[in-house]
Amino acid sequence: MRRTYRYDPETKTLVPLHKWLAKYGSATKTHHVIPDIEPYVAVAGDMAGKVIHSRKEHREFLRRNNFVEIGNEKDYMTRHGGMSPDNPNLVPDKRREEQLWQNLRQTEIQLRDRK
Repeated sequence: MRRTYRYDPETKTLVPLHKWLAKYGSATKTHHVIPDIEPYVAVAGDMAGKVIHSRKEHREFLRRNNFVEIGNEKDYMTRHGGMSPDNPNLVPDKRREEQLWQNLRQTEIQLRDRK
């Protein structure tokens, strides 16, 4: 389980968030700092076998080699202004139900024709 800590200026240490809240009251808005990526060795592209050290190098490497990180694809979201027929979130329930019934009928016909 992930734990959250806050800096206590009186004790000059990190304390669990629930203790900090009990002592100081509601949380204030703060900045969230994301650490840089761990260096890794590229296995393809123009940097194959070389180490990529930073997020900036990683982004440039992807752009130069026309690579896309798995899980970051947005193809259906960008085609046709996000209104692509293969975007499952944009097909109305009624249309989805019609497609299911149509597919079921086609499957039934194909099974009948096999006999």
